Amino acid sequence: MLRLQKYNLKVTYRPGKQMHIADTLSRAYLKEHTEELLEEELEINWITPQLPISDKKLQEFRKATAEDPEMIMLRNVIMNGWPAERSAVPKELQPYWTFKEEISYTSGLMFKAAKLIVPSQLREEMLDKIHESHLGIVKCKERARDIIFWPGMSTQIENKVSQCAKCNTHRNSNAKEPLIPHTLPGRPWAKIGTDLFQHNGSEYLLCVDYYSKFPEIAKLTDMTSQNVIIALKSMFARHGIPDIVISDNGPQYASLEFKCFAESWEFEHKTSSPGYAQSNGQAERAVQAIKTMVTKSEGEKGDPCIALLEYRNTPLDDIGLSPAQLLMGRRLKTKLPTSTTLLTPEGNWQIKEKLNHRQAKQKCYYDRHTQQLPEIAPGDNVRLRQGQVWKPATVLNKHECPRSFIVRTSEGKTYRRNRRHLMKTNEQESPLFDKETDMYTDSDKEETHEGNKDQAESALVNHTPPQEESQTQLTKTTRSGRVIRLPSRFRD
Repeated sequence: MLRLQKYNLKVTYRPGKQMHIADTLSRAYLKEHTEELLEEELEINWITPQLPISDKKLQEFRKATAEDPEMIMLRNVIMNGWPAERSAVPKELQPYWTFKEEISYTSGLMFKAAKLIVPSQLREEMLDKIHESHLGIVKCKERARDIIFWPGMSTQIENKVSQCAKCNTHRNSNAKEPLIPHTLPGRPWAKIGTDLFQHNGSEYLLCVDYYSKFPEIAKLTDMTSQNVIIALKSMFARHGIPDIVISDNGPQYASLEFKCFAESWEFEHKTSSPGYAQSNGQAERAVQAIKTMVTKSEGEKGDPCIALLEYRNTPLDDIGLSPAQLLMGRRLKTKLPTSTTLLTPEGNWQIKEKLNHRQAKQKCYYDRHTQQLPEIAPGDNVRLRQGQVWKPATVLNKHECPRSFIVRTSEGKTYRRNRRHLMKTNEQESPLFDKETDMYTDSDKEETHEGNKDQAESALVNHTPPQEESQTQLTKTTRSGRVIRLPSRFRD
């Protein structure tokens, strides 16, 4: 058009049916004309020198391409032209049909665009080189797709990488599988999970109820099967024997001793897969929560037991009830101010009525063979039961507990005794004659051997009431041990 600008031309529109001579752009080219193939030939001749390959390897590729039956068939199809339909293409060449326009042959090599098509006999060698750095499947595919090609290359790379011994030896862990949750039991303490853990150098046993999530913790002297069994027996005595006990495969649970314990106490013992703690996730999660809670509590110089109490009393998510409520049917009293109504179990009046009825029934049967003892007061002379004899004593005062008194013997020892061990007498003076004194002296000797027993049974009182001190000063004892008391008219 630029060349025609120097001319003064008049352009008019004429329909094609009136044009008897075709314009230049509409004319058909001659078959023997080869100028339009020049650009394609230049592109192909430019690809070959740009291959990052040595001359020796290049000759090897050319030789393999010339000897490969598949490459020979592909070259013939390229030279003669592709059939109009895919069904007319030989079966071996049908994988190339989709991108047939990109395939070219030059200098004894096959190309798909700028990528070298690898002959069959060199493909295994190329797979080894692709995976020489032991990269993963994705990286190996990206590396190969950038420079070379053959049908089914991606699948063969996947097989090559997945079958590599070194890669399989050092591969990452498998991805997490879909969760298979434990079956929820129908009642509290029917299924429990147990686990051992250490904290601040001490060993602990933790049990958690799968129904209520209520945790039980016991400190162990050592992590032997015997100590674990003893701790579990204590928990079972409080909450009952569960149907199922879930644990890991630790030596404490895998021992013959624990197996016999499960058979004797009639519960089913299930263990998680070795090395797969997630199967016992309920106990593992409880251990994590308890450890975190105790660590934070100790860091603030708090009481871990209070923290555990609050944990048991905290409502569970999406449930609205605490572990204590689910297990025991009631809230536990804590340091937080809580009304009695909230601390009362559900249906408490029925439980309390049954307890009262039970106590009344027990009292009825017990009272059939009892009688009311005479009342005693401070200053009364009584006899104290010690061993097989009754020894004289004086009542000092009444203890705050029902039917409990503080008494003093003639030897000056003070004891706390129940009313059943005291016998009221009308004696004005202690009936201790010389003949009897020898007997009581022998009893005293026996008492010295049983002194620890008497001290364990009684609580010694270390103070004397002022009125009793004045009374003691007016009391004298003979050489034989008999107490001489002045008449009341001389005590003023």
